[in-house]
Amino acid sequence: MTEFGLLLSDPIYWGWGVPRGDGRPVLVLPGLFAGDGYLQPLRDWLGRYGYSPVKSGIGRNPGWSEELVTQLAEIALGEHRRTRQRVTIIGHSMGGLQGRSVAARLPQVVRHVIALGSPLSMAREPLPAAVRMTSIYSREDQIVRHPAALARERRAKNVKVAGSHIGLAFNPAVYRVLARTLGAPDLESV
Repeated sequence: MTEFGLLLSDPIYWGWGVPRGDGRPVLVLPGLFAGDGYLQPLRDWLGRYGYSPVKSGIGRNPGWSEELVTQLAEIALGEHRRTRQRVTIIGHSMGGLQGRSVAARLPQVVRHVIALGSPLSMAREPLPAAVRMTSIYSREDQIVRHPAALARERRAKNVKVAGSHIGLAFNPAVYRVLARTLGAPDLESV
């Protein structure tokens, strides 16, 4: 709750210094045993600043499963077809690992995965070169401990912030990283 209170009082949440988005879809995935509800402030923020936030439809994230990753891939594919734009995925904790799995299967659909305190050391499939990977992690995280949250891809960006595991979804420092990162160009056009 402390981090949420800090977020609500921080200028970043109200748009100061936030570049306007280009309307691209951003699929937001909850962490283990959680659902879409607690990520509403993040989706609201994305919508206010020019992105199209997309709910996962997960009521309670059961953890990594082939069935769930397939369902999330279908959502990403549907958004890609609807908007004709590649999708960004922001996943908190287990949601980041699941988002990375979707990107590994659909690199033509997913442009960027941003993982917040995610157990990326559990990832098994290679991430295609056309997909950006950003891991935002905290050394104070008592759930996904450093270095388990680091992205291992050579081109991946790992960004350290201070804060708790659950608080990463509400952390003003995370929102600052998102504001700088979301508008990065597709790797294919770099």
